[in-house]
Amino acid sequence: MTVNAKPSLETDPELAEIVSDALDVVSNPTDLIVTVLVLLAALTIAVLVTRKIKLKLGHQRPVLLILVEYLCMPLIMLLSLGATSLIGGSFDNPLIGLAGTLLFLFVIIRVIGAVVELLFRPTMLLRVMLRLATVVSWLAVVFAVFKDRSALIAKLYSAKLSFGGINLSSEGVVRGLVVGVVIAIIALWGDKTITNLLRRSRTLQPNFVLALSRIFSVAVWITATAVIFSISGINLTALAAFSGALGIGLGLGLQRLAASYISGLIVLFEQSVRVGDNIATNNIVGRVTRMTVRYTMIRTRDGEEAIVPNDSLTSNVIVNQSWSDRNLRLVCGVLVKGDVDLDLARTLFVEAMTAQSRVLQQPPPHMYITGVNDKGIQLDGHFWINDPENGQHNVISDTYDAVLAAFRKNAVHLVAQ
Repeated sequence: MTVNAKPSLETDPELAEIVSDALDVVSNPTDLIVTVLVLLAALTIAVLVTRKIKLKLGHQRPVLLILVEYLCMPLIMLLSLGATSLIGGSFDNPLIGLAGTLLFLFVIIRVIGAVVELLFRPTMLLRVMLRLATVVSWLAVVFAVFKDRSALIAKLYSAKLSFGGINLSSEGVVRGLVVGVVIAIIALWGDKTITNLLRRSRTLQPNFVLALSRIFSVAVWITATAVIFSISGINLTALAAFSGALGIGLGLGLQRLAASYISGLIVLFEQSVRVGDNIATNNIVGRVTRMTVRYTMIRTRDGEEAIVPNDSLTSNVIVNQSWSDRNLRLVCGVLVKGDVDLDLARTLFVEAMTAQSRVLQQPPPHMYITGVNDKGIQLDGHFWINDPENGQHNVISDTYDAVLAAFRKNAVHLVAQ
Protein backbone atom coordinates (compact mmCIF):
# COMPACT_ATOMS: atom_id res chain seq x y z
CA MET A 1 0.00 0.00 0.00
CA THR A 2 1.94 2.96 -1.25
CA VAL A 3 1.37 6.25 -2.99
CA ASN A 4 4.90 6.54 -4.39
CA ALA A 5 3.78 5.33 -7.84
CA LYS A 6 2.42 8.39 -9.65
CA PRO A 7 1.30 7.56 -13.22
CA SER A 8 1.92 10.44 -15.59
CA LEU A 9 -0.03 10.96 -18.78
CA GLU A 10 3.06 12.46 -20.38
CA THR A 11 5.17 9.33 -19.85
CA ASP A 12 2.39 6.76 -20.40
CA PRO A 13 0.78 7.21 -23.87
CA GLU A 14 -1.58 4.26 -23.38
CA LEU A 15 -2.93 5.71 -20.14
CA ALA A 16 -3.21 9.13 -21.80
CA GLU A 17 -5.34 7.61 -24.56
CA ILE A 18 -7.63 5.84 -22.06
CA VAL A 19 -8.16 9.03 -20.06
CA SER A 20 -8.74 11.07 -23.23
CA ASP A 21 -11.37 8.63 -24.53
CA ALA A 22 -13.03 8.54 -21.11
CA LEU A 23 -13.28 12.33 -20.99
CA ASP A 24 -14.87 12.28 -24.45
CA VAL A 25 -17.59 10.04 -22.99
CA VAL A 26 -18.14 12.55 -20.18
CA SER A 27 -18.84 15.24 -22.76
CA ASN A 28 -21.70 13.13 -24.18
CA PRO A 29 -24.71 13.34 -21.78
CA THR A 30 -26.32 10.11 -22.98
CA ASP A 31 -23.17 8.02 -22.66
CA LEU A 32 -22.45 9.64 -19.29
CA ILE A 33 -25.90 8.78 -17.90
CA VAL A 34 -25.64 5.17 -19.13
CA THR A 35 -22.16 4.84 -17.60
CA VAL A 36 -23.27 6.25 -14.24
CA LEU A 37 -26.24 3.82 -14.19
CA VAL A 38 -23.94 0.90 -14.93
CA LEU A 39 -21.54 1.91 -12.18
CA LEU A 40 -24.41 2.39 -9.68
CA ALA A 41 -25.82 -1.02 -10.61
CA ALA A 42 -22.42 -2.65 -10.13
CA LEU A 43 -22.02 -0.90 -6.76
CA THR A 44 -25.50 -1.99 -5.64
CA ILE A 45 -24.85 -5.61 -6.58
CA ALA A 46 -21.49 -5.51 -4.79
CA VAL A 47 -23.02 -4.08 -1.61
CA LEU A 48 -25.87 -6.62 -1.51
CA VAL A 49 -23.67 -9.63 -2.22
CA THR A 50 -21.01 -8.53 0.28
CA ARG A 51 -23.61 -8.01 3.01
CA LYS A 52 -25.10 -11.45 2.37
CA ILE A 53 -21.68 -13.14 2.52
CA LYS A 54 -20.78 -11.33 5.76
CA LEU A 55 -24.06 -12.38 7.39
CA LYS A 56 -23.43 -15.98 6.37
CA LEU A 57 -19.87 -15.97 7.71
CA GLY A 58 -20.72 -14.19 10.99
CA HIS A 59 -17.76 -14.10 13.37
CA GLN A 60 -16.87 -17.78 13.11
CA ARG A 61 -14.17 -17.30 10.44
CA PRO A 62 -12.32 -14.05 11.17
CA VAL A 63 -9.70 -14.51 8.44
CA LEU A 64 -12.31 -14.98 5.71
CA LEU A 65 -14.32 -12.11 7.14
CA ILE A 66 -11.33 -9.77 6.85
CA LEU A 67 -10.74 -10.83 3.24
CA VAL A 68 -14.40 -10.30 2.41
CA GLU A 69 -14.45 -6.85 4.01
CA TYR A 70 -11.37 -5.80 2.06
CA LEU A 71 -11.85 -7.41 -1.36
CA CYS A 72 -15.42 -8.56 -1.92
CA MET A 73 -16.97 -5.25 -3.05
CA PRO A 74 -14.25 -4.14 -5.53
CA LEU A 75 -13.94 -7.65 -7.00
CA ILE A 76 -17.71 -7.98 -7.53
CA MET A 77 -17.80 -4.53 -9.11
CA LEU A 78 -14.98 -5.58 -11.44
CA LEU A 79 -16.85 -8.73 -12.40
CA SER A 80 -20.03 -6.73 -12.99
CA LEU A 81 -18.24 -4.23 -15.20
CA GLY A 82 -16.56 -7.08 -17.04
CA ALA A 83 -19.96 -8.64 -17.69
CA THR A 84 -21.27 -5.37 -19.16
CA SER A 85 -18.31 -5.17 -21.52
CA LEU A 86 -19.37 -8.51 -23.01
CA ILE A 87 -22.76 -7.07 -23.91
CA GLY A 88 -21.18 -4.44 -26.15
CA GLY A 89 -23.09 -1.60 -27.72
CA SER A 90 -23.63 1.48 -25.61
CA PHE A 91 -22.18 -0.19 -22.57
CA ASP A 92 -18.79 -0.71 -24.22
CA ASN A 93 -17.19 2.68 -23.60
CA PRO A 94 -13.80 3.93 -22.39
CA LEU A 95 -15.19 5.38 -19.15
CA ILE A 96 -16.19 1.94 -17.92
CA GLY A 97 -12.78 0.66 -18.98
CA LEU A 98 -11.09 3.41 -16.97
CA ALA A 99 -13.32 2.64 -13.98
CA GLY A 100 -12.28 -1.02 -14.26
CA THR A 101 -8.60 -0.05 -14.35
CA LEU A 102 -8.97 2.13 -11.27
CA LEU A 103 -10.90 -0.63 -9.48
CA PHE A 104 -8.10 -3.07 -10.30
CA LEU A 105 -5.61 -0.67 -8.69
CA PHE A 106 -7.94 -0.44 -5.68
CA VAL A 107 -7.99 -4.25 -5.39
CA ILE A 108 -4.18 -4.35 -5.36
CA ILE A 109 -4.02 -1.72 -2.62
CA ARG A 110 -6.70 -3.51 -0.58
CA VAL A 111 -4.82 -6.82 -0.91
CA ILE A 112 -1.77 -5.18 0.67
CA GLY A 113 -3.95 -3.74 3.45
CA ALA A 114 -5.54 -7.15 4.10
CA VAL A 115 -2.11 -8.80 4.33
CA VAL A 116 -0.93 -6.18 6.85
CA GLU A 117 -4.04 -6.65 9.01
CA LEU A 118 -3.82 -10.46 8.91
CA LEU A 119 -0.12 -10.46 9.79
CA PHE A 120 -0.08 -7.90 12.59
CA ARG A 121 -3.68 -7.95 13.91
CA PRO A 122 -3.84 -4.24 14.89
CA THR A 123 -6.15 -2.72 17.47
CA MET A 124 -9.64 -1.57 16.48
CA LEU A 125 -8.57 2.06 16.00
CA LEU A 126 -5.55 1.15 13.86
CA ARG A 127 -7.68 -1.34 11.91
CA VAL A 128 -10.13 1.42 10.99
CA MET A 129 -7.25 3.75 10.13
CA LEU A 130 -5.63 1.07 7.95
CA ARG A 131 -8.81 0.54 5.95
CA LEU A 132 -9.21 4.29 5.58
CA ALA A 133 -5.57 4.52 4.50
CA THR A 134 -6.21 2.08 1.63
CA VAL A 135 -8.95 4.40 0.35
CA VAL A 136 -6.75 7.49 0.75
CA SER A 137 -3.90 5.73 -1.04
CA TRP A 138 -6.19 4.82 -3.92
CA LEU A 139 -7.52 8.37 -4.15
CA ALA A 140 -3.92 9.62 -4.29
CA VAL A 141 -3.31 7.33 -7.26
CA VAL A 142 -6.48 8.60 -8.95
CA PHE A 143 -5.39 12.21 -8.42
CA ALA A 144 -1.98 11.34 -9.87
CA VAL A 145 -3.71 9.97 -12.99
CA PHE A 146 -5.84 13.06 -13.56
CA LYS A 147 -3.51 15.83 -12.39
CA ASP A 148 -2.16 16.37 -15.93
CA ARG A 149 -5.70 17.02 -17.21
CA SER A 150 -7.11 19.10 -14.33
CA ALA A 151 -5.56 22.35 -13.14
CA LEU A 152 -7.50 22.15 -9.84
CA ILE A 153 -6.33 18.62 -9.09
CA ALA A 154 -2.77 19.54 -10.06
CA LYS A 155 -2.92 22.53 -7.70
CA LEU A 156 -4.23 20.40 -4.84
CA TYR A 157 -1.66 17.70 -5.56
CA SER A 158 1.27 20.12 -5.40
CA ALA A 159 0.02 22.36 -2.56
CA LYS A 160 2.65 23.28 0.01
CA LEU A 161 2.48 24.64 3.54
CA SER A 162 5.29 26.10 5.65
CA PHE A 163 5.37 27.04 9.32
CA GLY A 164 8.15 27.30 11.88
CA GLY A 165 10.78 26.28 9.32
CA ILE A 166 8.89 23.05 8.55
CA ASN A 167 7.77 22.57 4.94
CA LEU A 168 4.82 20.30 4.15
CA SER A 169 3.33 19.25 0.83
CA SER A 170 -0.05 17.66 0.23
CA GLU A 171 1.68 14.73 -1.43
CA GLY A 172 3.99 14.28 1.56
CA VAL A 173 1.12 14.51 4.04
CA VAL A 174 -0.86 11.84 2.21
CA ARG A 175 2.21 9.63 1.95
CA GLY A 176 2.93 10.13 5.64
CA LEU A 177 -0.64 9.31 6.67
CA VAL A 178 -0.87 6.20 4.54
CA VAL A 179 2.56 4.74 5.26
CA GLY A 180 2.43 6.07 8.84
CA VAL A 181 -0.56 3.88 9.64
CA VAL A 182 1.31 0.78 8.48
CA ILE A 183 4.43 1.79 10.42
CA ALA A 184 2.33 2.43 13.55
CA ILE A 185 0.78 -1.04 13.23
CA ILE A 186 4.18 -2.68 12.85
CA ALA A 187 5.58 -0.61 15.75
CA LEU A 188 2.69 -1.64 18.00
CA TRP A 189 3.19 -5.27 17.02
CA GLY A 190 6.92 -5.00 17.72
CA ASP A 191 6.26 -3.34 21.09
CA LYS A 192 3.88 -6.13 22.14
CA THR A 193 6.22 -8.85 20.85
CA ILE A 194 9.21 -7.52 22.79
CA THR A 195 7.10 -7.13 25.95
CA ASN A 196 5.80 -10.70 25.68
CA LEU A 197 9.32 -12.08 25.13
CA LEU A 198 10.57 -10.23 28.22
CA ARG A 199 7.66 -11.49 30.31
CA ARG A 200 8.40 -15.08 29.32
CA SER A 201 11.97 -14.78 30.57
CA ARG A 202 12.66 -16.89 33.63
CA THR A 203 15.86 -15.06 34.56
CA LEU A 204 14.66 -11.44 34.66
CA GLN A 205 12.97 -10.02 37.73
CA PRO A 206 9.47 -8.53 37.21
CA ASN A 207 10.82 -5.03 37.91
CA PHE A 208 13.48 -5.47 35.22
CA VAL A 209 10.88 -6.77 32.77
CA LEU A 210 8.70 -3.71 33.30
CA ALA A 211 11.59 -1.24 33.02
CA LEU A 212 13.13 -2.87 29.92
CA SER A 213 9.76 -3.16 28.21
CA ARG A 214 9.14 0.55 28.73
CA ILE A 215 12.60 1.46 27.42
CA PHE A 216 12.15 -0.71 24.32
CA SER A 217 8.67 0.73 23.82
CA VAL A 218 9.98 4.30 23.86
CA ALA A 219 12.80 3.35 21.47
CA VAL A 220 10.39 1.65 19.05
CA TRP A 221 7.98 4.58 18.94
CA ILE A 222 10.74 7.19 18.60
CA THR A 223 12.14 5.25 15.64
CA ALA A 224 8.67 4.86 14.09
CA THR A 225 7.97 8.57 14.50
CA ALA A 226 11.29 9.52 12.90
CA VAL A 227 10.59 7.22 9.92
CA ILE A 228 7.08 8.66 9.46
CA PHE A 229 8.41 12.22 9.52
CA SER A 230 11.12 11.29 7.04
CA ILE A 231 8.61 9.68 4.65
CA SER A 232 6.36 12.74 4.97
CA GLY A 233 9.23 14.94 3.79
CA ILE A 234 9.55 16.79 7.10
CA ASN A 235 13.03 18.14 7.79
CA LEU A 236 14.06 16.55 11.07
CA THR A 237 16.62 19.30 11.70
CA ALA A 238 13.95 22.00 11.55
CA LEU A 239 11.64 19.82 13.59
CA ALA A 240 14.35 19.36 16.22
CA ALA A 241 14.75 23.13 16.57
CA PHE A 242 10.99 23.58 16.84
CA SER A 243 10.68 20.72 19.32
CA GLY A 244 13.54 22.12 21.39
CA ALA A 245 11.78 25.46 21.82
CA LEU A 246 8.51 23.70 22.56
CA GLY A 247 10.23 21.30 24.92
CA ILE A 248 11.65 24.11 27.04
CA GLY A 249 8.17 25.54 27.53
CA LEU A 250 6.61 22.16 28.27
CA GLY A 251 9.49 21.11 30.46
CA LEU A 252 8.86 23.89 32.94
CA GLY A 253 5.32 22.64 33.45
CA LEU A 254 6.07 18.92 33.25
CA GLN A 255 9.13 18.71 35.49
CA ARG A 256 7.27 16.71 38.13
CA LEU A 257 5.90 14.29 35.54
CA ALA A 258 9.35 13.78 33.99
CA ALA A 259 10.81 13.25 37.47
CA SER A 260 8.20 10.57 38.17
CA TYR A 261 9.12 8.66 34.99
CA ILE A 262 12.85 8.85 35.65
CA SER A 263 12.34 7.91 39.29
CA GLY A 264 10.18 5.01 38.17
CA LEU A 265 13.02 3.57 36.10
CA ILE A 266 15.41 4.02 39.05
CA VAL A 267 13.04 2.25 41.45
CA LEU A 268 12.42 -0.58 38.98
CA PHE A 269 16.12 -1.19 38.30
CA GLU A 270 17.19 -0.84 41.95
CA GLN A 271 14.25 -3.02 43.07
CA SER A 272 13.98 -1.03 46.27
CA VAL A 273 10.23 -1.55 45.98
CA ARG A 274 8.58 -4.58 44.39
CA VAL A 275 5.04 -5.71 43.77
CA GLY A 276 3.87 -7.55 46.89
CA ASP A 277 6.09 -5.61 49.29
CA ASN A 278 4.58 -4.05 52.40
CA ILE A 279 5.85 -0.50 52.66
CA ALA A 280 5.21 2.72 54.56
CA THR A 281 5.84 6.11 52.98
CA ASN A 282 4.31 9.56 53.45
CA ASN A 283 1.94 8.24 56.12
CA ILE A 284 0.70 5.58 53.70
CA VAL A 285 1.07 1.98 54.86
CA GLY A 286 0.07 -0.98 52.76
CA ARG A 287 0.96 -3.56 50.14
CA VAL A 288 2.28 -2.67 46.67
CA THR A 289 -0.23 -4.06 44.16
CA ARG A 290 0.97 -2.45 40.93
CA MET A 291 3.98 -0.59 39.58
CA THR A 292 4.32 1.48 36.43
CA VAL A 293 7.02 3.82 35.23
CA ARG A 294 5.04 6.83 36.51
CA TYR A 295 3.40 5.66 39.75
CA THR A 296 3.17 2.90 42.34
CA MET A 297 -0.18 1.70 43.65
CA ILE A 298 -0.42 0.81 47.35
CA ARG A 299 -3.41 -0.95 48.89
CA THR A 300 -3.80 0.25 52.47
CA ARG A 301 -5.10 -1.76 55.42
CA ASP A 302 -8.44 0.02 55.02
CA GLY A 303 -8.82 -1.40 51.50
CA GLU A 304 -8.10 1.93 49.79
CA GLU A 305 -5.84 2.24 46.75
CA ALA A 306 -3.22 4.97 47.07
CA ILE A 307 -1.47 6.11 43.86
CA VAL A 308 1.99 7.39 44.80
CA PRO A 309 4.16 9.19 42.18
CA ASN A 310 7.49 7.44 41.84
CA ASP A 311 9.50 10.59 42.58
CA SER A 312 8.11 10.39 46.14
CA LEU A 313 9.70 6.96 46.52
CA THR A 314 13.15 8.28 45.61
CA SER A 315 13.02 11.51 47.59
CA ASN A 316 11.42 10.27 50.84
CA VAL A 317 12.21 7.62 53.44
CA ILE A 318 10.55 4.27 52.70
CA VAL A 319 10.00 1.61 55.33
CA ASN A 320 9.98 -1.67 53.41
CA GLN A 321 8.72 -4.44 55.65
CA SER A 322 9.42 -7.05 52.95
CA TRP A 323 12.89 -6.05 51.72
CA SER A 324 15.02 -8.93 53.03
CA ASP A 325 12.12 -11.25 53.93
CA ARG A 326 8.42 -11.10 54.57
CA ASN A 327 8.68 -11.61 58.34
CA LEU A 328 7.10 -8.85 60.40
CA ARG A 329 7.23 -8.53 64.19
CA LEU A 330 4.07 -7.53 66.05
CA VAL A 331 3.62 -6.56 69.71
CA CYS A 332 0.66 -6.84 72.07
CA GLY A 333 0.83 -5.85 75.72
CA VAL A 334 -1.19 -6.05 78.95
CA LEU A 335 -0.83 -4.47 82.40
CA VAL A 336 -1.15 -7.02 85.26
CA LYS A 337 -1.21 -6.54 89.02
CA GLY A 338 2.09 -6.56 90.89
CA ASP A 339 1.34 -9.69 92.95
CA VAL A 340 0.64 -12.08 90.05
CA ASP A 341 2.70 -15.19 89.38
CA LEU A 342 4.97 -13.87 86.62
CA ASP A 343 6.17 -17.33 85.56
CA LEU A 344 2.57 -18.44 85.10
CA ALA A 345 1.68 -15.21 83.26
CA ARG A 346 4.71 -15.62 80.97
CA THR A 347 3.81 -19.24 80.20
CA LEU A 348 0.16 -18.41 79.46
CA PHE A 349 1.11 -15.43 77.32
CA VAL A 350 3.57 -17.44 75.20
CA GLU A 351 1.12 -20.34 74.83
CA ALA A 352 -1.60 -17.95 73.64
CA MET A 353 0.71 -16.46 71.00
CA THR A 354 2.01 -19.86 69.89
CA ALA A 355 -1.53 -21.18 69.43
CA GLN A 356 -2.30 -18.66 66.65
CA SER A 357 -2.06 -20.26 63.20
CA ARG A 358 -0.43 -17.25 61.56
CA VAL A 359 2.23 -16.78 64.27
CA LEU A 360 5.63 -18.19 63.24
CA GLN A 361 7.29 -20.75 65.46
CA GLN A 362 10.73 -19.64 64.26
CA PRO A 363 11.68 -17.20 65.56
CA PRO A 364 9.57 -18.25 68.56
CA PRO A 365 7.23 -15.85 70.41
CA HIS A 366 8.61 -14.16 73.54
CA MET A 367 7.18 -12.20 76.41
CA TYR A 368 9.05 -9.33 78.05
CA ILE A 369 8.52 -7.19 81.14
CA THR A 370 8.75 -3.70 79.69
CA GLY A 371 7.66 -1.61 82.65
CA VAL A 372 6.99 -1.61 86.42
CA ASN A 373 5.10 1.15 88.24
CA ASP A 374 2.75 1.70 91.16
CA LYS A 375 -0.17 0.43 89.09
CA GLY A 376 1.31 -2.90 88.06
CA ILE A 377 3.64 -4.71 85.66
CA GLN A 378 3.62 -4.18 81.88
CA LEU A 379 3.91 -7.43 79.91
CA ASP A 380 4.57 -7.24 76.15
CA GLY A 381 4.36 -10.26 73.85
CA HIS A 382 6.48 -10.23 70.69
CA PHE A 383 5.73 -12.58 67.78
CA TRP A 384 6.38 -12.80 64.04
CA ILE A 385 4.16 -13.31 61.00
CA ASN A 386 5.13 -13.71 57.33
CA ASP A 387 1.88 -12.67 55.66
CA PRO A 388 1.27 -9.03 56.68
CA GLU A 389 -0.82 -8.51 53.54
CA ASN A 390 -3.53 -10.63 55.23
CA GLY A 391 -3.84 -8.08 58.02
CA GLN A 392 -2.07 -7.29 61.27
CA HIS A 393 -4.79 -6.04 63.60
CA ASN A 394 -6.77 -9.26 63.20
CA VAL A 395 -3.95 -11.51 64.41
CA ILE A 396 -3.22 -9.11 67.31
CA SER A 397 -6.90 -9.19 68.27
CA ASP A 398 -6.97 -13.02 68.20
CA THR A 399 -3.88 -13.08 70.40
CA TYR A 400 -5.47 -10.70 72.92
CA ASP A 401 -8.57 -12.90 73.05
CA ALA A 402 -6.49 -15.98 73.79
CA VAL A 403 -4.38 -14.19 76.44
CA LEU A 404 -7.41 -12.75 78.26
CA ALA A 405 -9.18 -16.11 78.24
CA ALA A 406 -6.11 -17.87 79.67
CA PHE A 407 -5.59 -15.17 82.35
CA ARG A 408 -9.22 -15.35 83.49
CA LYS A 409 -9.09 -19.12 83.67
CA ASN A 410 -5.94 -19.10 85.79
CA ALA A 411 -6.80 -16.06 87.99
CA VAL A 412 -4.12 -13.79 86.56
CA HIS A 413 -5.68 -10.39 87.21
CA LEU A 414 -5.25 -7.36 85.01
CA VAL A 415 -5.08 -3.77 86.19
CA ALA A 416 -8.27 -1.84 85.51
CA GLN A 417 -7.46 1.18 83.33
